Amino acid sequence: MKKLIISSLLSIGVLSTVANAQDPYSVGASVGTTGFEAEYSRMIMPEYNLALRLSMGGMSYSDTYSDTDADYDYDLSQFNLGAILEYHPMGNGFYIGAGVYYQNDDYTMKAKAVSGEYTFNGTTYYVDDIGDVDGEIEGLNSVVPYIGIGYDSSLFNSDQWFFTIKAGAWYQGSAGVDLSADNCKIDAQLGTTGVCDQLRADLDAEEADINDDIQDYKWWPVIQIGVSYRF
Repeated sequence: MKKLIISSLLSIGVLSTVANAQDPYSVGASVGTTGFEAEYSRMIMPEYNLALRLSMGGMSYSDTYSDTDADYDYDLSQFNLGAILEYHPMGNGFYIGAGVYYQNDDYTMKAKAVSGEYTFNGTTYYVDDIGDVDGEIEGLNSVVPYIGIGYDSSLFNSDQWFFTIKAGAWYQGSAGVDLSADNCKIDAQLGTTGVCDQLRADLDAEEADINDDIQDYKWWPVIQIGVSYRF
């Protein structure tokens, strides 16, 4: 599926280049909420002021999540490919865009111990007893619809360098976190039963709290600023 999406986006770019060799095109670079992006734009239907924009980008980001009993360090790495059809209603740089992105995300989390202890769902556990508590955020859509607006006058002006801006959002769907403590050994150490099961129940409650927050992020904001060069 991933190879099919990537091949399709590349094919669109190749076909637009071959079929519209006489039409203006530009290349550019931008930075924003989808990381750094390289972009290619071409006027594909001048009579309707329709242009095609292809993009490739990604980012890496780290921060701390602190909205439950435990704190977490999390890391995000993201790669994306985009194909956006842009309509310039006034025959200038302003456009309304719609299209699709392919995104490949990797979200990982690690619970932070305080003085060698974790607290999950109101229960305290020692790091030496349960080991690391790791998490992954899963379930985001790989192919996501996009809608937005922007400004890029490179296809309507004979200059060479241009400022660009894009603002919109893609719908990535619902996701959920999966927390794991695969080295729980307190039952074996103490000769007890059920403590690791209780830990699993507390982690399930922790997951539910985190997932309540994640549900607010079904839409990913796409805000990019950059420059383009016309050929």
